[in-house]
Amino acid sequence: MRYLKHTSISLLMLTALSFSALAHQHPPKSAHKSNLAQTQTQWTKARNADELKRMTQRATFLQLENLLKSAVKNNNVSDNAELYLKLIESLKDYPLKMDAMTAYFDARIKSVNQTTPPEEVNALKQEIEQAIAQNPTHFLRTRWEQSLFTLFQNANDLEGFVHYAQRVKPSSLEMQIAVLNAELQQDGTENTTDKKQDSNANTHIISRYEQLWLANSKLPNDAQLWAAWYARGGRTAAKVYQKAETLFAQNDENGLAQLATELHRMTGENEDEKVAAQLQLLQTLIKTPASLAEFSARLPMTENNTALLKFAVLQSFPRYLRTLPENMKDPSFAPYAQWAKNWQLTDMEMREWEIAFLNRFFDNESPLFQQWRDAEILKLNADSLTERRLRMAIWQKTDLTLWLNALSDEGRQKQEWRYWFAKTIEKSDSQKTTEIWTALSHERGFYPMLAAAKLDPQTRGKHYHFGQPQLLVAPSITDEAWADEFPKLKPALEEIAELRQLDRLGAAKQRWRFLLENLPADQKKEKQIALSQYANQQNWFDLGVDGSIIAKAFDYIQLRLPMAYSHYYDIALKPRRLTLSKGKPQASRNTPISKTFAMAISRQESAWNLQAQSSANARGLMQLLPSTAKATASHAKLPYTDEAELFKPLNNILLGTAYLAELNAKYPNNRILIASAYNAGEHRVEKWLARANGKLEMDEFVASIPFYETRGYVQNVLTYDFYYQRLQNKEDPQTFSNEEYDRLY
Repeated sequence: MRYLKHTSISLLMLTALSFSALAHQHPPKSAHKSNLAQTQTQWTKARNADELKRMTQRATFLQLENLLKSAVKNNNVSDNAELYLKLIESLKDYPLKMDAMTAYFDARIKSVNQTTPPEEVNALKQEIEQAIAQNPTHFLRTRWEQSLFTLFQNANDLEGFVHYAQRVKPSSLEMQIAVLNAELQQDGTENTTDKKQDSNANTHIISRYEQLWLANSKLPNDAQLWAAWYARGGRTAAKVYQKAETLFAQNDENGLAQLATELHRMTGENEDEKVAAQLQLLQTLIKTPASLAEFSARLPMTENNTALLKFAVLQSFPRYLRTLPENMKDPSFAPYAQWAKNWQLTDMEMREWEIAFLNRFFDNESPLFQQWRDAEILKLNADSLTERRLRMAIWQKTDLTLWLNALSDEGRQKQEWRYWFAKTIEKSDSQKTTEIWTALSHERGFYPMLAAAKLDPQTRGKHYHFGQPQLLVAPSITDEAWADEFPKLKPALEEIAELRQLDRLGAAKQRWRFLLENLPADQKKEKQIALSQYANQQNWFDLGVDGSIIAKAFDYIQLRLPMAYSHYYDIALKPRRLTLSKGKPQASRNTPISKTFAMAISRQESAWNLQAQSSANARGLMQLLPSTAKATASHAKLPYTDEAELFKPLNNILLGTAYLAELNAKYPNNRILIASAYNAGEHRVEKWLARANGKLEMDEFVASIPFYETRGYVQNVLTYDFYYQRLQNKEDPQTFSNEEYDRLY
């Protein structure tokens, strides 16, 4: 009931303001009390009436949706059209009235068929066109426009279908094919005396079909179009290879198999056999990347002095390399240089192959390879390789100067490498080091915060203000400055609020992005920022963050890091007595996790999206895997039934903070190791610590974390933690703990 709560709070605030205004009029005491009571009663009645009306309309809306679904199933939508329209009319001023109308349109269209009277089809068409005309900027306008294609198609109105497609472009692939089929059919039935005009029209249809065929694995209901295209000689071996290249780039083995099934329609048996063999090779390369060795060692077939299937060799090479063991003895690029020559690779393509080869075997311990690797890195001038070599030098504790100098000008300007350049020259030029770190400390980010800590080792840079001694506060769209704009935006905001009330968060987010991206150009960014602040005020934290990203409002830390679900973290982190499961560290509930750290983890994991779900099935605010959630619930004796609970904020926060407490027991007060383990797994952290062997300082360990994602994750979480400390007005904000900063890793 977040929306209703906000309404209630607003009404109470207005009541309080009314009381304040009346208090300054100094009426007689009896009149004063009477006026206050009367005002309070009026506001209460108004609030109750508004809430009751909204609840009634919401119930009507949901019942209407169910009635329409049932009517479609029973094929009696038209029989009760008047009833549905009356229900929609009762939704006057309800934010989702247009959604109700859309559900009605959809149901009516589904009930239309070839036997539906033309006047009924035309009446429905006019209703939809009227909705479009009356709501030209509404989010649902495009959906209404597209629904007319389905109406014409269901009614088998060929002429109307083609005519409408000349004004509005169909968005779905299925409808694009349907339009082309209709045009082809209409073109074949019309008796035109101008054969040249007829031929041009047909050519245009076939040309558009060809573009769709080339770009898509499979097309629906395209038999007639394919036959017409083939009859005109559109299907050639060159086109087959062109499409095959697209499918191969998408790793679409099924698409290639589908393409091969069409070959029997081609003329020329020799060509069929050759093309079929090439398609089979492509499928094999996708299925078995190691087969590239045999494939590439042969001289390629050529056409017009161009190697056929060169694209496959280029794209398969990185996948082929992953089939080779990283620790193979003395890896050599020489055989692949010969492949490159056979397949006519350009210098740039050869360079990409060499970069891929170096990345695959980068950590190989062969002295011969290492010597060649370092020489090639200096020759290739690829910052990605140079940065990796820098990280190796950091954990090996060797001189960085050669590799820092090998970076491009752009690479040297990165915060990370400015920090390391300053540290490298600290002994020889401490003044320059101080200058670099001082300039860096006025920027935002992990390395600026680290520079501040280096400049003030006693407090570890607790006064770091990331270039903002006073935090920027974003205005809200409800502020007086936007008094003329808010009424224009209010209907869309009320739609978003109601969708969220119905727990339709995905639909609400679509509408939110549509609103922000389609604002008028005048002061667009300022309005996006003000709307994002409004979103946070409504507890739409995911939308507030999303809006700050769309607006590129990087200076507004409060927008980017809202105080989301703050009270849930207070509840979850409150110490409680329990007997822990055997085998788990006994400190796991007695060693506190800070609220700011837990919130920083959540912000990094999900950007406050309650429904966030990763490809690995991590879920919710703190992106917990169901297996981790189940184990943590058992260890910490917390309630947990199934993975659906992880989309509920309190459940997710209870389990996520409990898991952080387990990690904190293993790595006490060390957020670097805790965050690394949370992201990459404890087993990997142990492996990295074993490699470091107690020789690395904190900055060296962080910089040498092998995984790009985990390295950025740790840096972001520690930075967000400090920002949250500032935002929550902590008296003694901490950049790095003793356990993080003083130990060797």
